[in-house]
This record gives sequence, C-alpha cells and structure tokens, in this order.
Amino acid sequence: MISFEDKVFVVTGASSGIGEACAVMLRDNGATVVGWDLTETDRARGVDVSNWASVEEAAKAVASEFDHVDGLINCAGVITPNLPAQDVVNEDYEKNFHVNVMGTIHTCKALYPMLSKSSAPAIVNIASQAALVALPWQTAYSASKGGVAAFTRALAIDWAEQGIRVNAICPGFTLTPMAIKQMTPELEAAVSRRVPLGRMFQPEEMASVACFLASPLSSAVTGVVMPVDGGWTAGEPALPM
Repeated sequence: MISFEDKVFVVTGASSGIGEACAVMLRDNGATVVGWDLTETDRARGVDVSNWASVEEAAKAVASEFDHVDGLINCAGVITPNLPAQDVVNEDYEKNFHVNVMGTIHTCKALYPMLSKSSAPAIVNIASQAALVALPWQTAYSASKGGVAAFTRALAIDWAEQGIRVNAICPGFTLTPMAIKQMTPELEAAVSRRVPLGRMFQPEEMASVACFLASPLSSAVTGVVMPVDGGWTAGEPALPM
C-alpha cells in the first residue's frame, strides 16, 4: 500500500526486533535500506550509536554512496535490569541515556545534511509507552524514553522549516528479543489483562506504524508522539463498574 521506490532509508537497530521489522518492511516496499547495528551483520553495518565518532564515520559512508537520505528510523535501544529506583546503579542510568537519548541525537545530527537534501524527509524515533505512563522498576528506561519523546517534539519544531518531519511511536509490550528477556509468565499474563486489546504485540505491528509515519501518507504529521500499545495509555479496561 505504501511505495518507497527510489527512497533511501537508514534504520538503526536493524538486526533484530522492531528495527529488523522496519528494515524488512521498507525493503519489501521498494526502499534501499542502510542498516546500522552494534553488531555487524550481512544486513547491517556495525555502528555504536552512543559514540559520536562511530556515527559520524557511518554517516560519511552513506554520503559517499548516496546523494541524499529520505528517512531515518531510530530503533537502536537498550533496557537495563528492572529494579527499584534506589537500587539502580548510576552506570545503568548512563547506559540508557547514552544509547537511547544520545544515540538518537547523534544519528539525527549526523544525517541532517543528507536528510535536508530529500524532497520529503522523515525521521521516526522509537520511544516507549514507558515514556508516557509509569511502569514499576523502570526509572532508567522510562526517563531515557521520555527524553526521546521530548527530543522528538523539539526537533520537529526546529527542522520544520527544512521540511523534515519528526515523529515518534511509543510501543507497548512487544515481543522483541530485548523484551522477551524481561518476560515471565506472570508478567505476560498481567500485561494481557491490562491491555484493552488483550494481548502483546509483534515487531511488525510497530513497523507498520513507523513506516506510515515515514511515508507520504503522513505528510501533514510532525511532532507527534504516538502510542502503539493496544489502548494501554487510553485507560484501565478492567474496572468492575
């Protein structure tokens, strides 16, 4: 339904989870996709988004091959162990901010010159429902994803004059390799009870919304931080009214 023919995209975190799903969906719809991931694969260049020098070098490699970039989807992210705030070590706060927030900032800044050459450039950042509502024992992750949401809104204003649309999605509990490591049967059952749609989600369901926001179908949309969470942030579905 969406054609990305002749479009060039950079996708971070492209080797697994939502990033991999975005890269596959873009390619299936005609895009040329440059994948970046911490671990190099046959589909992704090894890039540490938390490190400016690494991102800058990767951006120069893109510039040497293409004369512009039409879209950037920032999926690279980390989550540290779920612990009460008083027990979270400072290194885990720093890791969340270095990767989730600074990683997003680095890629946007490094690719800005190429995005500004596109006729319809778009950035989609992956935040989290934890950026919108508090979840237990996730202060480090929640704070970093809140930073991604705030940065998205601010960047949409700053780069509107250049025609660069900037949006974010806030996935609910999605069955990515990162999330599965945090899952227990008890947590999965509780999540399914709490989500109005009654289930967890697949990476492809997040990718479809990200690709919509990266496409001309959303040409009037910028500065939006969109929940994609089965209704979690809409309200409580199970009150015995």
